[in-house]
Amino acid sequence: MTTVNCHSPDWDCEAPNTCPPKSQPSCLSVLLLPPRLIAAALYSAGDVIKTTFDGGYADSCPICHECHPKDKACCDIPETACPSPYVCQIHWTGCPGDTLHYQIQVTNTSKIKREFNLTPVAFPCTEETISVTPNKKTLMPDESLQATASFKIPNTFGGGNYRTKIKVAGAYEQYILVCLTVPAQQHCCCVIEQGEIPTHIKAHHWFHHFQCEEPCFEPVRKESER
Repeated sequence: MTTVNCHSPDWDCEAPNTCPPKSQPSCLSVLLLPPRLIAAALYSAGDVIKTTFDGGYADSCPICHECHPKDKACCDIPETACPSPYVCQIHWTGCPGDTLHYQIQVTNTSKIKREFNLTPVAFPCTEETISVTPNKKTLMPDESLQATASFKIPNTFGGGNYRTKIKVAGAYEQYILVCLTVPAQQHCCCVIEQGEIPTHIKAHHWFHHFQCEEPCFEPVRKESER
């Protein structure tokens, strides 16, 4: 027994990989022949008749040439998905005391003028918010708003990841996701230890038969010595 692949690229139907074997025409197939001849206006009449008497239409719809479960529609109605409300992502990394900046551009692509508002949401469990300047403007068609988002990391932020968003409201709301990573306090501090000026030994050529020692750095001169 051989099986055939019944998936057709011309139809967006869900179909199994194989079809059941062909059989003799059933009573149902013969009774349904007249309406299937009507369907032949869209498909070849000879193809419809041949498929009917070959038993290929016993469990499938009049037009689709695929085999699929009885609980599935022959061809689903096309659908479109809504776009994500999150249109941009800002990724910041810094230590407490750092001031971070990011540029934002909003363009009015509608055919009427519209007011746009950029409203930052406070970081969770804090009252700290990002500053957006300017945060409001009425835009004519194809006009753009140039804004700057800035944030000075407070000393209370340390050793963690922080998330918030900026609302962009025109005809509807969209969001800019802000991801801030702040290292642990010890990673934001540079520790320097300094004693006497270190020295190194410098070898002369073999015929000198001696070595010399010299400082690695020049000493810092006081203002009165300059």
